Amino acid sequence: MINFIPFFKRKDFDDGVEEPEEVKHFNSFGEGYDYYLSHYRTSMGWYHTRDQAKFYVASDEKTEVKDTRDIPFDMIRVKGLEDKNIIESKTLAETHIFNEADIDGTIVSTGCDHLINGNFNKWVDENDFDIAIPLRRKSRVNNALIIQKKRTKNTIDFFNYRLEKFYELKKENRAWYGDQKSYESIFLEKGILTKGVKGSGRLGLHNIMGCKILIIPYGGDVVGTNIDDIYGHYFFPNALFFDYKGGRKAKYKIGLERAKAKYKENKGNFSDNDDFINFNNNNTNE
Repeated sequence: MINFIPFFKRKDFDDGVEEPEEVKHFNSFGEGYDYYLSHYRTSMGWYHTRDQAKFYVASDEKTEVKDTRDIPFDMIRVKGLEDKNIIESKTLAETHIFNEADIDGTIVSTGCDHLINGNFNKWVDENDFDIAIPLRRKSRVNNALIIQKKRTKNTIDFFNYRLEKFYELKKENRAWYGDQKSYESIFLEKGILTKGVKGSGRLGLHNIMGCKILIIPYGGDVVGTNIDDIYGHYFFPNALFFDYKGGRKAKYKIGLERAKAKYKENKGNFSDNDDFINFNNNNTNE
């Protein structure tokens, strides 16, 4: 079972919690997070049966997400986020999801502005790892998705240590990208990255704290990046997962249409597509 779990906390700019400038532009690109989550979930159903995947949204105790077709989301509520900024909330929620949440199977922790472009189960089954983390240009962690294959004592220790590294960062450094920099701190410490050397990242399988950590490229077979400006083609058309970070959100709509067209074109190739998840059913996880 693959559990896709994006984090989303609706920002109240009158809550008195200080945020970096980037968060103030949260909704300045594209269609908005309810729209992204709705279509992200729908795209999961294109390639997974009910026995293969589930979809949850991790959030604080008050955020409500409205699906474009009024189909409820299954929520994972994380306590204690009301006085935390967005990045700290995301980091705490991710730690809870990986270490404590009542979830069986593989966990794919993500953001919101994504699309699924293939079945994850085969890739997970065929690769030997405990945790998979993307590295962009062999230089920087991009946690558009973090995959935990199975929860163990060692994975719990790893994510707790990552949380320690997050709080070791200066407040101004963790307010934006702190969720990613905390992973980088571990990689620098363990020699997977070399400080000050671009492109020094070592892809592949590494043993960290007894965990098999698989470093995958951001831009490849698993995570694909945005579409180009001229032809609207994906740079990594066969990636399982598309990410629309920052200004790329402006391309989400055309990306969605292209992904939908590909799914319809290839639908006949799936032997068991009658059992794929149909999100016209109000109870999405059953």
